[in-house]
Amino acid sequence: MNLRKTVEELDQKYHERKVVLVDENDNELGVGGLIEAHRDPGLQHRAFSLQLYRIVNDKKELLLQQRAIGKPVFPFYWANTCCFNMAPGEKYLPRAVSRVKEEMGVVVGEEKLRELYKFVYYAPDIEGWCENELDNVIVGEWSGELKLNPEEAMDSKWIEWEELNKDIENEPSKYAPWFKTIVSDPRFRSVFE
Repeated sequence: MNLRKTVEELDQKYHERKVVLVDENDNELGVGGLIEAHRDPGLQHRAFSLQLYRIVNDKKELLLQQRAIGKPVFPFYWANTCCFNMAPGEKYLPRAVSRVKEEMGVVVGEEKLRELYKFVYYAPDIEGWCENELDNVIVGEWSGELKLNPEEAMDSKWIEWEELNKDIENEPSKYAPWFKTIVSDPRFRSVFE
């Protein structure tokens, strides 16, 4: 039994959602529909990946989410704290603050976050879905209470940096492709090593 939603079901849910189409330098090229942007080969669009962490016994732990079944692309996969496709007029840090509250119930101030770098990637998923993004990687230190939105995140966990790297090495197929790329990037690693 396939638990993934059909294109028609997702189109009904996300019909009004628009994304900002960009080139590899984050220059705006126009606006596209969310579903259209994620149907292979996709349309390159603006997104962010937020990674929150905390320090426990002098070690850094990252807050991960397991993507909900209702996500159009890569449901069930483990990934960073939250991701989002930017809509026209949105700014990265304010939207990261509001989106992590919507997905994870996390209340964090914009001043706690910082943009690390941007990168372009393409990742095909099954049934004609894909990601084709210019992804802005954002990090911030935070600890507190979570209240997951089940439509966005089916589970969450704190995982220590070294343990995460070992788990990705042992079971890479359970992690979202963009997250594995982020974790392997020296600019991201420098925050946690």
